Amino acid sequence: MKTQKQQTENLLVYKNWLDLCQKKSARLARASDKISLLRGIVFALAGVFLFLGYQQKNAVYFFLAVLPGMAFLMLIVYHNRLEAERECLKDSESVLEEYIARFDDGWKNFPADGARYLSDDFLEAVDLDLFGKSSLYQYICTASTTFGQDQLARLLCLSGGGLRKKSLAEIKCRQQAVLELSQKTEFCMKFETGARRLRKMEYEKCRKIMDDFFHAMEKEIHFPRVCRAIIWLFPALTMSCLFLALAGVWRKFAMPAFFALSFIQLMSAFLGYPWNSRALAPVYQMNREIAPYRKLFQLLETESFDSPYLNALQRDLSENGPASVALKELEEIAGCVCARHNIYAFLLYNSLFLYDYHCMERYGKWKEKYRGSLKRWLLTLGKAEALISLSVISKTRRSCLPEIIDTDCGEPVFTALDLRHPLLGEAVSVGNDIKLSPGACVITGSNMSGKTTFMRSIGVNLALAYAGGFCAASGMRVCLMKLCTSIRTQDNVSEGISTFYAELLRIRKMIEASEKKLPMISLIDEIYKGTNSKDRIYAAAETVRRLAKPYAITLITTHDFELCDLENDADIAVKNYHFREYYKEEKLHFDYKLREGRCTTTNARYLLHMAGIL
Repeated sequence: MKTQKQQTENLLVYKNWLDLCQKKSARLARASDKISLLRGIVFALAGVFLFLGYQQKNAVYFFLAVLPGMAFLMLIVYHNRLEAERECLKDSESVLEEYIARFDDGWKNFPADGARYLSDDFLEAVDLDLFGKSSLYQYICTASTTFGQDQLARLLCLSGGGLRKKSLAEIKCRQQAVLELSQKTEFCMKFETGARRLRKMEYEKCRKIMDDFFHAMEKEIHFPRVCRAIIWLFPALTMSCLFLALAGVWRKFAMPAFFALSFIQLMSAFLGYPWNSRALAPVYQMNREIAPYRKLFQLLETESFDSPYLNALQRDLSENGPASVALKELEEIAGCVCARHNIYAFLLYNSLFLYDYHCMERYGKWKEKYRGSLKRWLLTLGKAEALISLSVISKTRRSCLPEIIDTDCGEPVFTALDLRHPLLGEAVSVGNDIKLSPGACVITGSNMSGKTTFMRSIGVNLALAYAGGFCAASGMRVCLMKLCTSIRTQDNVSEGISTFYAELLRIRKMIEASEKKLPMISLIDEIYKGTNSKDRIYAAAETVRRLAKPYAITLITTHDFELCDLENDADIAVKNYHFREYYKEEKLHFDYKLREGRCTTTNARYLLHMAGIL
């Protein structure tokens, strides 16, 4: 269990790390400026020596120009290294700033909100704010790759269905991995920092590039043996002729032969240019992404893990050779492909070495070797990113890993201590202890007293529990249940569906799901609010009777106190709970604590007065 004190300590750690990164970045910036100035001086000095050597026809000056020239090249290498380190520090700062932002409301400005994953097939995601603006996904997502983002979304959707007996073992394996990652803060920071530059490309564009690359991987590059021999023979003959001509051996024959062979090679490159360009285009498009992926593979491969799930991910990366080695080779191929896009390099390399065809041959061999592995490696990387995201709440909120049990009797189980909504800051969130039994819970309370937030707290934490992540509670014990909700129902003008009818459709699905007699939990907010009070009370009472089953937990919030009388019906299991308000110095206050029994107070008149209506 993570306490508030631990979260405060985490915040201080992140702030200290950020301060160190900023100071180091400032030092590197000053050093980079000095190196840039020194590089200019050295370059100018080399130019002066060359000019003096040319003017005075003195070889000594040319010799002296070599030293500053070499120093200039060394300074370029050193300066590039400094700039790379500065870029890495910027990425680290970005990661740390996001963690700090999660301790207040700054996370609501994160660009990745997962709105693309909203679907009519899983409307519970809308009710519980799992995806979209100010959502759970926006809060916890640290994934930078499209694979990691997709994997995280898939795990958060498990509560909508598809949970089976074997899901329990899978969830517990993920929990062990998430717990271990929550304790490997330094590793997670390195991993998130290494992946950060992959966020610079939009999801849709990156997805298209990856899909094009996978599609290209399925196409074989046929190189007959004769062609393989030719692309090595012609460059060898061309360079031999050039060497003989420069050495003065058979110059009259060697020089014309060199030009003829160079011309033939260049023409063949032009003839094959459309085919080569189409085949190599996916590699060229992925050029900037390969190095970050390689570094992430390397981090996963070299880290020591204890949990079976993380060790299994490592084994996936080592199948068919280490993934980082394969990506290193692909990175080199991509560098060669990029070189051919320079017109001068294209003309020179192809006239001497049949460069394009060598790129094609090398790329073809790489595809043949790793065709069946690359996508699996990237999916493995995505799973690791999703697990790191699921550990975020342990670093920013009071949290625990829930105990998920298997109920042989089929009765649903939900018990939580100090249950909170994970998207509410520690300063404003209020925890509640709750033990839900099979049957229905009717929750009453005045406006703004916390009924809907409490209901969402249950749903969001269940989604986190089934994903294998930490929950915002001191303790939580649940079984596998299908989660159904009717909280944020909307009308559909184009299909002629009113808000009331939309709610009916949602509740009908709950009743249909209950007929399977499998554990389920239903959350219904302001039941049948879209119709008149007489029909609402009657319909709500009948719905409670249909859903109050021994294998189902149903929570219903309402302003109709008449539904509280169902607790006295011996034929159904119904229990009343309520939230209440209190007044201090003529001001309305809420403590957001759940209590047993029915509500006895209202505040509508007070709110009308505050709004200036009464």
